[in-house]
Amino acid sequence: MDLRDAAQELYAVTPRDFTAERTVLVRKAKDAGQKDLAKEIGNLPKPAAGAWAINMLAVHKPEVIDGVVRFGVSLRTAQEEGDAEAFRELGQQRQGQLTSAVHAAKDLASELGAPLSAAAASDVEQTLRAAMADAGAAAAVGTGRLVRGLSGSGFEAVDLTGAIAATGPDDEAGSVSAKAPAKRAAKTEPATTPRAATTSKEKPSREKEPKDEATSLADRRAAKQQAALEEARRDFEAADKDAREAEAAASEAWDTVKELAHRRTNLKSEIEDIKKRLATLEAELIGITRDAESAESDKKRAVRAATQQRRAADQAQRRVERLS
Repeated sequence: MDLRDAAQELYAVTPRDFTAERTVLVRKAKDAGQKDLAKEIGNLPKPAAGAWAINMLAVHKPEVIDGVVRFGVSLRTAQEEGDAEAFRELGQQRQGQLTSAVHAAKDLASELGAPLSAAAASDVEQTLRAAMADAGAAAAVGTGRLVRGLSGSGFEAVDLTGAIAATGPDDEAGSVSAKAPAKRAAKTEPATTPRAATTSKEKPSREKEPKDEATSLADRRAAKQQAALEEARRDFEAADKDAREAEAAASEAWDTVKELAHRRTNLKSEIEDIKKRLATLEAELIGITRDAESAESDKKRAVRAATQQRRAADQAQRRVERLS
């Protein structure tokens, strides 16, 4: 067992079992004579609730994480290639993808006995949003060893410092995130090259005019494409803000539906209990009614008997009075 294996096993348990499982793994390492490993395992931090939920998706529903990552690749490709139309269209679909993934995380967490709070669900959404925007974050959410939530806008690399447990030089998330900024920088070089060429102090000759005109046309096209991309970004940011507000309302409605469903289930259970109690009381009432009717008959017979005895006693008393 190495630290990566231990972390993979540890971050797959529920939050309430985390400390106990970490203690077990530390003991195993010590028993195996791996004191340094035992110390490293003992230092592994408990994940935040949102990070834990994403780890559970990576373990139990990897297709959800895969869907988020693939969508993010398409979104970033459209942005890097300056495809404004594709970027705008994907931006409109983005919130739906996030909402579906967050609901999957909430449902899974409930199934595992650790329902997510509203804050944890928001952390899940923010982390998955970062995974769509950044390749390094995308790799991080698939490790199953996330310690904290991630945050990113898509215009700069996501900070993964301390975000993944048991990382190493060969860790996939680390290598991807390190390469991502360089890749973006490489794509921006061609846009600056033509401008640099025009700063030459040499007087352009007539032979170079066609080339200069072509360069100028390429610059104009690039500027137009950049302007379209900036407009698409502004549209996306506005739509994204509206979508976040709508999702917050949808999430609140989702929680309300779940709460009402829970209350309805409880009320149905209470009604069933009351119905059973009512049936018992009705049976008891029928028995008491029969007993009351029987007692009423006994009472009437006793009254008649008492009346007859009283009459006999009165007659005897009058006879005594006559004879006295």
